[in-house]
Amino acid sequence: MTAAARKAFDEAVALENSGDLDMALVAYLKAQELSPQDTEIAYRTASALLQAGFLEEAQSQLRRIVFSEPDHLKARSSLGNCQLLMGDHANASLNFKEILEQEPNSRNALFGLATVKLNEGNAGEAEVLSRRLLEHLPDSTAALSLFAESQAKTSQTVSAIATYRKVLKSDQNYTPALLGLSETLLLGKRYDEVIRHTIRASQLTPKDPRPLELLADALSGKGDLEDAYEAAEAAFKLGSRSVFALVRLSVLSRKLGNYTSALKYALAAHDVDNSAHEPFNALGTALASLKHAKKARAVLTVKAGQGLDGDIRTFVESLVESDTGNVKPEASSSKKTETSPKRRTSLKRASDDTLTAEEDENSRIHQKQPAGNVSEDEFQLPNVLGLSRQDRSKA
Repeated sequence: MTAAARKAFDEAVALENSGDLDMALVAYLKAQELSPQDTEIAYRTASALLQAGFLEEAQSQLRRIVFSEPDHLKARSSLGNCQLLMGDHANASLNFKEILEQEPNSRNALFGLATVKLNEGNAGEAEVLSRRLLEHLPDSTAALSLFAESQAKTSQTVSAIATYRKVLKSDQNYTPALLGLSETLLLGKRYDEVIRHTIRASQLTPKDPRPLELLADALSGKGDLEDAYEAAEAAFKLGSRSVFALVRLSVLSRKLGNYTSALKYALAAHDVDNSAHEPFNALGTALASLKHAKKARAVLTVKAGQGLDGDIRTFVESLVESDTGNVKPEASSSKKTETSPKRRTSLKRASDDTLTAEEDENSRIHQKQPAGNVSEDEFQLPNVLGLSRQDRSKA
């Protein structure tokens, strides 16, 4: 390392230690330009790129390091983390396994491989790996949350809930635990608890649609359909475009009597994944509600792997275009519109859990966006609890 490179490198380390990651990255890149063959500079630069979210650039740099120095376990570990964040589970798994062969107690590799196994649907192996991780990090919020998720996915519901609550007693702001607990409680139809936890999670990560999706499911389970629709719509505006997100909006629209939206969202869900059966169910049920029985039957009996019939698609698009789907079918015009009760739902941020901060470096993978400190005054929850409708009803 040349004197000029050393000066830039030391400056980068100081900036990183002070929390100024952007300027540190600039300094690391300068140091690397001055000494391109230096592995230490290359690794610290790649780590800074990874922390700053430049995943492609970080991966490229880390691959070069691992290629030239296969036993550089820190670089291989960071490469596995990078690939995991990019959704490249196969290569991430290979790197984590390689590390564990040489260093069986590597916390990062145990965490990463357990996460890969969960994503692959192999919760049993994930539980074994996360249990091993807890032997080294018994109080880590990230490790405990990972273990709880593996418990939930191996039908150990009671144990999973207990583990999530343990995390939240340590750190009530840890959103992976809030969301994991909400998903587990939702299976047991404990809707009020889910509502409380998802509101808290949405306050902490207002740009994440997942808390609002879970909130919508809990509100729907309680029969608060208008509130549920508003939560689902708010999630949609935040970028939730999965098949299940669109089907949720379709089902809620139909139950509220908005058949145009029900058809539109079901069609959009089918376009996301034309092999998924849920969009056909949503579309067929909406058509049945509009008394188009033959077309509904044709949609509901589509075999797996078959796309939507072109004539039916044209018919559905014509209904959406003409907006006739919003008109109640004549045969059911005497029935009351299905709406949720116009009552005020509490916005209390009540929680039985108490809180502290994350302890493990792996939590950046488990919690992809930091919660931050959001005050109650700064946060504006979308109108998902019917408050404006109540106000309008008094006018």
